Amino acid sequence: MQGQRGETTGDVYGTYVEDCRVPITQQMVCYGRPQNLTMSSANLPPQYIEAEEQFRKAGSPSEKLEALEKMLALIPKHKGTEKIQVQIKKRITKWKDQTESQKKVGAKRTDPSHVPREGAAQVVLIGPINTGKSAIMSAITNSSPQVAEYPFTTRIPQPGMMFHNDIPVQLVDSPAFDPSVTERWISTLIRNADMSLMVLDISRDDLLEQMEASEAVLDDLKIELVSPEESKVFSDDGWAKIPCIYLGNKCESEKINERLSVLRELIEDLPEINLVSAEKGTGLENLKMMIVGSLGLIRVYSKRPGKDVDMTAPFVLKEGSTVSELARMVHKDIGEKLRFARVWGKNVFDGQRVSHDYELLDGDVVELHA
Repeated sequence: MQGQRGETTGDVYGTYVEDCRVPITQQMVCYGRPQNLTMSSANLPPQYIEAEEQFRKAGSPSEKLEALEKMLALIPKHKGTEKIQVQIKKRITKWKDQTESQKKVGAKRTDPSHVPREGAAQVVLIGPINTGKSAIMSAITNSSPQVAEYPFTTRIPQPGMMFHNDIPVQLVDSPAFDPSVTERWISTLIRNADMSLMVLDISRDDLLEQMEASEAVLDDLKIELVSPEESKVFSDDGWAKIPCIYLGNKCESEKINERLSVLRELIEDLPEINLVSAEKGTGLENLKMMIVGSLGLIRVYSKRPGKDVDMTAPFVLKEGSTVSELARMVHKDIGEKLRFARVWGKNVFDGQRVSHDYELLDGDVVELHA
């Protein structure tokens, strides 16, 4: 297959083009002749494919190295994967050398796109200049970002924690979009998040210009914003689809209905714009509910046999999670030795015995028996 943009490297097996967006198993070519290294022929397990996806999305050398080492540990060791193992080892050497050379020269580089994940999910706030992203961030999280009327107040990502019904979600405020100054690393920041919030200033008459400026930046970063009900998708051509909730901030201003009506006439497939006011607090509780709902998060409470349940510290899982997944989250040994569970909740009678694959609902109380 034809290689994507990247670094071309030669070795005794031929030539491959290194591009983190294309799976290693699809990058091998031998002087124009494809090698028989497809995923099916190598019988690669799902855990390996997940590690490879982690490598493709990694933004920093340390993240790439961590993903590569995980791939090497997970790949089946047999003749069909020998050449793939060679390429993984070459990449590990490359990234180790880069990391060591940086340490030797005493370089203390930081990757602004890497925000350590906390809470049940990560959501990034994006949007054009002076739309009130930082004000929304301050209103619904425990952080205190700098808020000012002049542009580009936010220079680096600013994380904060939002809570809704005991579910913690990390929000990250990002620098404002502007085609002339937007940093390339913002692409990695958006791609790493589970979802985005596009913040527009509904009080201004330049709503169309705000949308067009944001779309220009996103097109340059090869990012397409999709409905919050859709899943995040990464394509081999470098494009990413990121779920997004659109917000119209400063809804306390006049003529917002007229502005939205004009915008709908100009943009045929205009996404739904949810009205909020960081200053007045309008729509912010509903926004929290929308974020948690779009992320598909549920609360499950664990109790020990014969003990009262602690309703202040839920386990947060994705919708559709099972008793077995909860058990592994509580402790690896419990997950391995689990015999059955008892559940108190909406779809069962109190203390009903259920199997490993029972699908949990929000608010369920689970007693695990290992």
